[in-house]
Amino acid sequence: MRPRDRLLTPVQGANHSYSLDGRPLVGVTSVIHTVLRAPGLEEWFKRTGLDADTIRDEAAAFGKSIHAALAAHARGEDLLPLDLPANWWATVEAGRRWLDENLDEVYAVEEPVASARYGYAGTPDLYGRRKGRKTACIIDYKTTAAVYWSHRFQTAAYRKAATETYGDRPAERIVLQFSKDEPGRLTPHFLTQNDADFAGWTYCLGLYGVMSTGV
Repeated sequence: MRPRDRLLTPVQGANHSYSLDGRPLVGVTSVIHTVLRAPGLEEWFKRTGLDADTIRDEAAAFGKSIHAALAAHARGEDLLPLDLPANWWATVEAGRRWLDENLDEVYAVEEPVASARYGYAGTPDLYGRRKGRKTACIIDYKTTAAVYWSHRFQTAAYRKAATETYGDRPAERIVLQFSKDEPGRLTPHFLTQNDADFAGWTYCLGLYGVMSTGV
């Protein structure tokens, strides 16, 4: 791992809150979760009924385990003693293998980035550089059934913030999608509609500001 020099150093607080030189910043995930609900979420709760909480909790545990294991691997640390089901380990190994085969450098793992211009901050899962590329990349891990608009807007926000934080050229955006139901299945999504997705993020940010003032 090769840490990058930083032009901005946002501080992360509780509940996805951030500050920069004492100035409060809104968190990317707070904006996303407030403005955008997951597609089909309410219908899913209706279909699933009493089992919804159990399924949701298991999915959350799966996502946290994948994030923890890959963060440790990207930092070059020993793998945490995670008590995972055997079928989840295949997914962890697929993620570790993808990172090893595709990344040339890792600059930051779960380190916050901020946009002083737009007044927000967030924490990408990984900031590094792919093999054969000159520009950096932002990688975010998802354990959802699909890649949604919220993921596109989220990574576009990270991309802009990383440019301000590190002074680098705008990074490419990659979502690594992991399947909970198919052990070892990993699908990389290379997001290229940067201007459109950032426009979507700024609309969300503006709407969040309106919603925060109350009715």
